[in-house]
Amino acid sequence: MFKILVQHPWRSTLWLVAGFSLLHLLLIGQTELSGDESHYALYGYYLDWSYFDHPPLVGWLNALILPFSDTEFALRLWPVLLSALSALLLYGMTRELFPEEPPWLGLASVAVFESGVMFQLIGMAMLPDTPLIPLALAAGWALFRTLQRGRLGDWVLLGLLFGLAGLSKYTAVTLVATALLAVFWLGRARVLRTVGPWLAVLLAAILILPVIVWNYQHEWISFLYQLGHGMPQRAWEAKRFLTSQLGQLIAYSPGIYLFGFIAIVSALRKPSPGSKLLLALALPVLLLFGWNGGYETSLPHWPAVGWAALSPLIARWLSHHWSSRGVRLGTYFSSIYSGLLILSIPVLIFMPWNPFAPNQYPLADLYGWRHTAERALHLRDMMAQTAGPQPGLFVGNWSIFSHVAWYARPTPVQVTDQRFDQSDLWYGSPQVGARGIVIVPQYYRDRPQTSGTGKFEHCREAETVRAMRDHIPVATYFLYACDHYRG
Repeated sequence: MFKILVQHPWRSTLWLVAGFSLLHLLLIGQTELSGDESHYALYGYYLDWSYFDHPPLVGWLNALILPFSDTEFALRLWPVLLSALSALLLYGMTRELFPEEPPWLGLASVAVFESGVMFQLIGMAMLPDTPLIPLALAAGWALFRTLQRGRLGDWVLLGLLFGLAGLSKYTAVTLVATALLAVFWLGRARVLRTVGPWLAVLLAAILILPVIVWNYQHEWISFLYQLGHGMPQRAWEAKRFLTSQLGQLIAYSPGIYLFGFIAIVSALRKPSPGSKLLLALALPVLLLFGWNGGYETSLPHWPAVGWAALSPLIARWLSHHWSSRGVRLGTYFSSIYSGLLILSIPVLIFMPWNPFAPNQYPLADLYGWRHTAERALHLRDMMAQTAGPQPGLFVGNWSIFSHVAWYARPTPVQVTDQRFDQSDLWYGSPQVGARGIVIVPQYYRDRPQTSGTGKFEHCREAETVRAMRDHIPVATYFLYACDHYRG
């Protein structure tokens, strides 16, 4: 079997990518959208030049789907396609960056990438990182080719890829550091005296103009928000840093995390042109979210581009040290870890029984929102028949806003917390004296200020909605009829 794989690496890569894509296709229509997915689906529903917390590409891509279908399956087709594209880009990059290595190293790079649990999740969920990963990989590959050949057409492609990455996520700013590192590290500083790089800069700037113009019209709120992430008003703490790093180890895999750092050190000691390019692509992202994780705990998917870029270096280091028993054991352990976690998702979704205690189902946040929104709308309509201001829908926290807003659309949903974000741009902030239905998930029920019920003078529990599996509730939502918002 191994002999067949190494003799036909491209064909084997296609089968590997097709297998994971098929798994994704079997799963993507089985659950409701997550909070993040709902948020970016609303981007597509309320199409705009940019948005409060992210650039617009994720919304534009969703907007291409919505005229045809608003189902969970349809909205998750982009992630499946973009994940497959990322894997195929890694294969091609590996072959070109390391021509002296055996062809099967490209297959090994893809296998490392596909073993990342977080990459599997991103491959089924439409986040800004979903288009950013293939765009950043393509930009890195194009940068390497451009610096090798220096053709004007290569610079044009590079500018387009950098601009599209900038439309995906603000993290793409690290590609500027990638380009500078690669130019000087690969000894190509003389290209800065040619027209090519500046043409690429101009094209990238033109592509991100919608983000600039939108922010100018909205008092630069996106940039101020992102600067708050980058420079939070708190001291650096080792505990937060270690928590962020532990989250990455768990979310990707012990092998990707530990072998990744080893591969970085090895590549820095004996850098080749290909390893220099990959380090230039990975290190700015990993260092940014690594250090900043001490100020604000980083979510595991934020540095995804960095770990994806390290996949070829990890595969290369493993191939050079495969004779070591410890390396083989570490690889086997990490593969089992990844396999078990990746397979746990379809097992949880498809198993006909529910072995978990009420409201303890691991995927509970993916169930019950549609029915809850429908019941909340029904209760709001009933309240509208009584005397008082026109009732609305409310949630107490921005983290559950998108769940309700997506499934209740186009009905406005307002957030009762004091944070200003995209919900306020779409629906405005609650006004003193407002009334309506407050949606409260189980985990917020005993926290009136967080749930929103504490922001009203009077609330009564109007209905309880339960999402059931095997006659056991996996998620419970409480609907409150509330009067006179106090602000």
